Amino acid sequence: MVIFSCFREFTSIPASSSTLSCVDKIRMQIHFEFDVRTVALFVGMTFFVQAGAIGAQAFLIRELKQYRGVGAVLLANLFVAVCLMLRLFADRLPSFLILIVSNVLLLMGPALFYIALSQFTGFNYSKAYPVGVIATVLALLLYFTYGQDDMGKRIIVLSLGSIAIVSALIYQLWRTQTTSLRFSASLMLVSFLFHGIVLMVRTISMILHPLQDTSSLSPVQSATYLLSFALSFFWSMGFILMVSQRLRNDLMEVATVDMLTQIPNRRATQGFLEKELSRAQRNESEFSVLLIDIDNFKQVNDRWGHSFGDHVLVATADILQSMIRKQDWVGRWGGEEFLMIVTGDCDVEALAERVRREIANAKYTHGSTSFGITISIGVACARQSDQIDQILKNADSALYNAKRTKNAVQVAN
Repeated sequence: MVIFSCFREFTSIPASSSTLSCVDKIRMQIHFEFDVRTVALFVGMTFFVQAGAIGAQAFLIRELKQYRGVGAVLLANLFVAVCLMLRLFADRLPSFLILIVSNVLLLMGPALFYIALSQFTGFNYSKAYPVGVIATVLALLLYFTYGQDDMGKRIIVLSLGSIAIVSALIYQLWRTQTTSLRFSASLMLVSFLFHGIVLMVRTISMILHPLQDTSSLSPVQSATYLLSFALSFFWSMGFILMVSQRLRNDLMEVATVDMLTQIPNRRATQGFLEKELSRAQRNESEFSVLLIDIDNFKQVNDRWGHSFGDHVLVATADILQSMIRKQDWVGRWGGEEFLMIVTGDCDVEALAERVRREIANAKYTHGSTSFGITISIGVACARQSDQIDQILKNADSALYNAKRTKNAVQVAN
């Protein structure tokens, strides 16, 4: 609480003291004092607001069952908020609620955040670890409350428990650095690292300088509360950003990946083709386009059903993908057609023949029946003077000629 006593004192100053400036008089009378309840109120309100933001996000993505952990983050913020609200009524509530329940709720906040983050990222985690830490802290809190009433030691125990759970959170966030969520993970990682350092300083300070006055906060205690107030924004906003990043990645995947075969779709393949042509024009180089079509695919669907036809498409896509280099590309062009782009080379007839033979030698099984399929391939060389439409037209014309005999490779003139 900030106490301004200057106005009352200033209005009572005699006129004879006018030798001091008004600013000096006011400055002399102002003093600040941090009150535990006021700080708890502001920090608690912050966690309630953040819980509301997380709750709104959880409502918006409620149908996305694979987004686990959002509800746990909501509870984490609520538990911390309730803990701090309980401390506003320290003189009206039973000591058990203030000294035991509120501290356990405060510790359950980061524990639930640890579980939520692990669930959301899919990393392995141990529920026994945070449960064990909380159980140990609870036992020690009970002892230093009813066995040996020592507030300083309660604070030390709570700080050490928080450090143990924050360390687990930091480890999970460090593992997330290798994923596509590394930006939001980095934001939370820095904030939790800083929070862990503050907790360590707080613990050391309490050990070296035991708490004497429980009605107000020491400078280190005040800093801990205020930093928690600031850092809590980074925790919650970092998680909201992490959810948003994953939504964006999923939308990008839907827009660029064929849902059946899990290889790039026509839109992504068209984009790669345009970039490759632009690169070839800058470097005055060449590349090849192989338009691949499964022969008699309609008969597969008619005889074995569309579900088995889908199996054939997936297996064929896997074979095609296994035969290209890292810098090359294969995507589903549409229906039973695939487009392969071989960078930096126009002499790819031998590669096209290997692809044709690999598919022809593959066996597809339906029940007790085993059979094979064949493909036809049209090959076109793309030079820097060509346009996308012309390249594709050349490949399509070559494929049309190959389809006359089927199970063949035809190179465009």
